[in-house]
Amino acid sequence: MKKGFTLIELLVVVAIIGMLSSIVLSSLNQARGNARDARRLEDLRQLQTAFELYYNVNGFYPRESAGANGLIGEGAGLDAMLAPYMSEIPVDPLGPGNSTYNYYYDGRQICDSTVIAVIFARNMENQAGNGPSICSSWGGEGGAGGANAHHIYIGPSSG
Repeated sequence: MKKGFTLIELLVVVAIIGMLSSIVLSSLNQARGNARDARRLEDLRQLQTAFELYYNVNGFYPRESAGANGLIGEGAGLDAMLAPYMSEIPVDPLGPGNSTYNYYYDGRQICDSTVIAVIFARNMENQAGNGPSICSSWGGEGGAGGANAHHIYIGPSSG
């Protein structure tokens, strides 16, 4: 009698290995997304510090009239305003220019009819956004950035 595996046994083993590898890869991708989300939140905290330093020096937050509204880390005018207060302007972990994930500053965000300065990390991958916790309604150009956006209220807007 010959010793060995039948074709059925080999197919079952290959199927089991395939299922286990797909589970591992799925968990790995989710862990990578969680790591990128954690970095986005840390980048927001660093941006908050830079905006507060800007305020301490200038007496106001960057003004929309000076081209301050918009994407952060895309080489726009806002990056130049923040450069003296940060060693490196943060860029989304997936890289600049992606259309899904980005950092955004709005110096004239309307929050319950009050104009505020706020920064957003638009679209988190695996975390729910923190929502309009200080506002019952958002308005203006930046909006709340979507259901999975995180925002940090910086202060009352001056421009």
